[in-house]
Amino acid sequence: MKNFRSTLYPIFIVASLLGLVGLGLGLLRFSISIESPSPDISLPEIEPSVAPEVETAQKRSPTLPTVSPTLPTPPASSFKSSQPSTVKAGQGALRVSNPTERPVRIALLSRRKESKAYTEPAHWDFAPMEGGSQGLVLSLPQGNLKLSKGDVLVAFAQDGSRQYWGPYVVGETPFPTWNQQTGEWQLVLQP
Repeated sequence: MKNFRSTLYPIFIVASLLGLVGLGLGLLRFSISIESPSPDISLPEIEPSVAPEVETAQKRSPTLPTVSPTLPTPPASSFKSSQPSTVKAGQGALRVSNPTERPVRIALLSRRKESKAYTEPAHWDFAPMEGGSQGLVLSLPQGNLKLSKGDVLVAFAQDGSRQYWGPYVVGETPFPTWNQQTGEWQLVLQP
């Protein structure tokens, strides 16, 4: 009888401790699950249908970001002597107009003249409708801004709408346009 108690007593202690640990982990919502490494072959394969995808897209469409066309056309009345920037154009100032209903940030990544590397980026903030039909000439704290071929411009709304314009590569994309008369690059954001 003594042998039976001496072997049963440690087993009872270990079982009690494991039970307490299991109870503690259960209270902490800790669970262990075992999943099979491969999918169950006995289940039939379900092929996706087109209708649920369309339905999902229709449900999600109000939450998708609105993106403006990548190449908006400037109004004909704004800048009369504008030519596409693909025409050989030189260095010049940048004139920007924001006729949209959104606050906008214009960002510039300017290429260094002596190498293909870029200088430190700069940005300007525009209120809705700022710049009017004439536009505003942008400048830098250390002097006048001169755009040249290869500089990159992008504009994006700051109201959380996720709307953006660009990126525009000066002299390589249709916008900004080069105004031969004034010697300026002109960018009009389209609503």
